[in-house]
Amino acid sequence: MNILEKNIQALASGTNEPLALKLSNFLKDSQCVRFSLDKKLNIFDFKNQVFMYSDVEQEITYFQKAILEKTLRYPFVCIYGIGNALLVKNLISSYKHIFIFESEIELFILALSVIDLSEELRSGKVYLIDTNEEKINIQLSILFDQNDMFEHLSLYEMFINCSYYEKYFIDEIKKIDYIINDNINLVIRNLDPECKLSLNCYDNFIQNIPLMLKSIPFQRIIQERKNQFENCIVVCAGPSLEKQIPLLKKYQENFVIFCADGAFSLLYKNDIIPDYVLNVDFEEHPMEFFRDIDKEKLKNTLISLAVSTHFKVASYLKSNFSTFLFLNYNIPYQYNIRMNDFGYLEAGTHVGHACYTLALALGFKNIIIIGQDLAYSEKGNSHFSDFALGKDADIALNIPSLKTLAYGEEGEVLTHLTWDDYRKKLEILFANNAQANFYNATEGGARIAFTKELSFKECCLKFANQKKKILEISKVLTSNRSDKLLKKVIEILKKDLNIINQALEDAKILKDALEKILMSEKKLHLEFLLNIDKNIEKFNFFLEQSFIFNDGLLRGIFLKRGFAFSEIITQRIQEEEKNLQLMIKAYKDWLVLLIEKLNIRKNILQKIF
Repeated sequence: MNILEKNIQALASGTNEPLALKLSNFLKDSQCVRFSLDKKLNIFDFKNQVFMYSDVEQEITYFQKAILEKTLRYPFVCIYGIGNALLVKNLISSYKHIFIFESEIELFILALSVIDLSEELRSGKVYLIDTNEEKINIQLSILFDQNDMFEHLSLYEMFINCSYYEKYFIDEIKKIDYIINDNINLVIRNLDPECKLSLNCYDNFIQNIPLMLKSIPFQRIIQERKNQFENCIVVCAGPSLEKQIPLLKKYQENFVIFCADGAFSLLYKNDIIPDYVLNVDFEEHPMEFFRDIDKEKLKNTLISLAVSTHFKVASYLKSNFSTFLFLNYNIPYQYNIRMNDFGYLEAGTHVGHACYTLALALGFKNIIIIGQDLAYSEKGNSHFSDFALGKDADIALNIPSLKTLAYGEEGEVLTHLTWDDYRKKLEILFANNAQANFYNATEGGARIAFTKELSFKECCLKFANQKKKILEISKVLTSNRSDKLLKKVIEILKKDLNIINQALEDAKILKDALEKILMSEKKLHLEFLLNIDKNIEKFNFFLEQSFIFNDGLLRGIFLKRGFAFSEIITQRIQEEEKNLQLMIKAYKDWLVLLIEKLNIRKNILQKIF
């Protein structure tokens, strides 16, 4: 096997299968015509009639030194341009990860033909990123959200392989730099640095476990209802929804209807009864959506709730309607209670997302979307006029606004940061589920990639080919079975509580010790500081091997740890003693925050015992 084959095979092993396929297809059908590689590993660009390097060895040494000087103690580095891959090979020992961005398929081919990176590609130490990849946002969001990456995202800076790229690829460099920053900001926003949202959701989760165990098991619904019908409509609460109501009412018997809770009151007022109503909100305000409802009219409707839904909302809906609470497989602490009968569904961060994943779980092939504007209307409204919380509910939130591509790619519309994040997450969801067709019939708002834009009328005419069946409501577990499962969950959570108590004890001891050391007036020698650093690393290892780091709940705290360390790293302090002292102080301050959040988690957890 030659070097190129080894490298492509390493890419295909999991680190970048799409690029491996693209390289393989290129080799079958094409050959390098724009670039060539000589015996000195210099690359000639026939289009611009220049060599990439003025002097291969000299230029690589210069850029290697420049990058290393600017990234002292950095855990990763991003470089535009693979070049002849010698720079990449020389830098491998200096970083945990190296990300290489390149737009030219021929340059990938030439570099991977002469430099063996197979071991590093297979292990994920080196990532090659094709900047022309259609799903690059998905790829970057996954890469930057890795456990050994997300803490250090504030260190991001784009370096270049050599002067050639800066001269001939500056537009591509600026474009990918924007995309990277966009994805980094999305990851950071999702991590909830104060953990306020995640702890509120955890509080609801703990209180809702007994309710969940007495509701309809999610897997029973899947078993009884999957693949019963192909066509469905997902109804969201955007300002465009009102214009779709007449058609929805006319064709409601021909489609299974998934309804976001905020849209429910408008449907109900117009005698449209959805088959599923979903809620994933950790706050109490969705109670307003269910005022003055005739329970008999909803006898065939299922209310679907995330287990992190506000406890009062979940209790009310469970008491009055046929309800199931589901676990989210993307939230490890929910997965870890091992109640498989009640999971798993990806709820995302907004109710529309949960509607789509439930439709996918039930096997729908054609998913029609209405009311998913993700943008303000021309009149500046965030929702339809009769929305229970006010047609301008989002305006009061003061979320930073921005413009994005409009539905139909006709100009731009005004959106806000949270909606824009929702849209990006939906695009990842739709791109990863090609087994279904997503028809965006919103006819307004923002364009959503990986959907087919079709008017609602055309969708109805195309897919309203049969009447839907009325399905029986699935049964709940017996009280005896539910009680046994609750005992099992409590045993699991008791073990969690023991680990939290151990972490709290160790964190307090370490914090007190660090405080005493830092308050000492004695000179702290390097050997002593290195021993302290080893003790910190032991505690970090304990945290990172436990659920405390890995179950997602306090992930934002670890982001703050990374921010604190990154601020010191960017100072590029040469003296090891000074660097370690600053790191130790930052860690001591971080322990105060960790102890605070662990205590909150402990108090929440104890509610179930």
